[in-house]
Amino acid sequence: MLFLVAAALGGGVATAALLGPISPLAALITAPFVASAGAVLASFLMAWRSSRSGRETPILDAQTDAMVAALRTLAEQASPAAPAPQTAADRHRVA
Repeated sequence: MLFLVAAALGGGVATAALLGPISPLAALITAPFVASAGAVLASFLMAWRSSRSGRETPILDAQTDAMVAALRTLAEQASPAAPAPQTAADRHRVA
C-alpha cells in the first residue's frame, strides 16, 4: 500500500514539477491524472510480482511439512514433565 501511495505522489509531483514552469494550469490539471495512472501501473506491478512468487508455494509447503514432522518427532521423544506436587491449602497463611 505504501508503494502505491509513493508511486502516486511521485508521479503527481514529478508532473507538476516538469509542467509547472511551462504552464501552471496544465500542471494543475495533468498532475492528478498522471498520479492516478502511476498508482494503477504500480498496482499492476505488485499483482504481477505476487503472481510470480506464487510459483514457489509448493516448495515452501514442503519445507513447512518437513519442519512440522521434525517437531512432532521431537515432541514424541521428549519425556513428559513431572506433575506439580500436591500441597494442602491449610499450610499457606494469607495476611
